[in-house]
Amino acid sequence: MKSYSFSKISARGFLTEADYNNKYIFTEDLKQVINVSEKQFLKDGSFFRDRDIIDRHMPLKEVEGDMGYKRILDAVRYLLFWDREGKRSIVCCDFGVNRSRTVVEAFHYAKMGFHFEDEYKGCFNHLIYNIYCSLRNNF
Repeated sequence: MKSYSFSKISARGFLTEADYNNKYIFTEDLKQVINVSEKQFLKDGSFFRDRDIIDRHMPLKEVEGDMGYKRILDAVRYLLFWDREGKRSIVCCDFGVNRSRTVVEAFHYAKMGFHFEDEYKGCFNHLIYNIYCSLRNNF
């Protein structure tokens, strides 16, 4: 799990059964979990509703090209809203390496106005890497 100091947000791998009982993951200030994996959550929606947590399944593709940029923008809007309310968010994908960090870095850019530095495959960050790959494959 990667936590960030600019907001109450973390990027992580897919939630496991053990994670659902972890009080350090499911904290009192957690308001939403955005799943950008193509897999569905293991728990049904009642688990989240009972804890007053919004669960969103917004799958992104782990391929070069358009990984789902409209969904990234929608996720950023949700993150900005709950950030203004002072609530915590989790963004998860299969391993917490690319898709979840891309969304968090897009959120950072929207909130802060500059890119978050987190080198990925020779690029400044995951967001820039994925945009570059998308543009490169469309020309």
